[in-house]
Amino acid sequence: MNSRSTSKRLRRLAVPVLVLLAAAAGGSTAVAAPAAPEPTPGLPVYLALGDSIANGEQSAPRTMDYWGTVAGWQANGYVAQFEDSLVADLDCLPAASANAQDGCRQLQLLNLARSAVPAIDGASAIPGVTTRTVIDEQLPKAVSLLRARNHDMDPRNDVEVVTLTVGGNDVFGPVTAACLSGITAECVTAIGTAFAVFSANYSKILGQLREAAGPDTAIVTMAYYNPLPYCYIGAANPAGAAALGNFVLEGVPVTGLGAVGFNGLISAISQQNGATVADTFGALGAGDFVGGSDCLHPNRSGHTKIATAFQDALAP
Repeated sequence: MNSRSTSKRLRRLAVPVLVLLAAAAGGSTAVAAPAAPEPTPGLPVYLALGDSIANGEQSAPRTMDYWGTVAGWQANGYVAQFEDSLVADLDCLPAASANAQDGCRQLQLLNLARSAVPAIDGASAIPGVTTRTVIDEQLPKAVSLLRARNHDMDPRNDVEVVTLTVGGNDVFGPVTAACLSGITAECVTAIGTAFAVFSANYSKILGQLREAAGPDTAIVTMAYYNPLPYCYIGAANPAGAAALGNFVLEGVPVTGLGAVGFNGLISAISQQNGATVADTFGALGAGDFVGGSDCLHPNRSGHTKIATAFQDALAP
């Protein structure tokens, strides 16, 4: 997936969409990013939803300017890299044509994902994205766009592909808090609780996306990699970190579903809603993560491997 021309980059509508959020007790206002412009009428769209991974976090170096940093992340993250492959390979024409082999050159990207926003200029910070956040912030805009474009009389303006990467923040905090000391009864309870909340929200997100998109639109979700061996947790206990991450992602018994793990839930709910899963479990390894105190985010090479997983998921 090579870089495209500057003109193509300018077609990206990759500025994160954040609504102004009323702060809680303090009465201050949360930081808001510049709103993304509406996609150009009459042209196809790739729509991305999700968390900091979909926002490209850590795929490019940080700068002193937060929004400048975000722009770098979005230009280098897996969503941008996956868009490159779609532009080159996706047949987005509504009818058979000799031009179909030229890819989807007019594809636009609307990336609604975001990272946690730090406190800036006295404004309160905004936490990272969970499934609840997607429902509140991203889903209404996504559903509105899908209904407007995929059910009108112009097949050339459809949302051709939807991607969703979310859930890591639903699980990481409560699970690491309860499970770093071992797979105890408290740990299993914490995992079960997090899984239950995630399952309800994820089902709602995918259900609404599928209904709004229609039966033929490609929806691709992401099953997660295990980052724990590659940060301070793994440095302290390499075998234990690998085992804990693998247990949560692939092997936790769930009543009625067996030992499906977190990725099993993603796969099952995706299948129920006609979505394809980009499986990143085991695809990333040493050299693909930021590491240190960051136990979540891949670097540029990690994002490239995630983009490849999405590309493989859509391959014929």
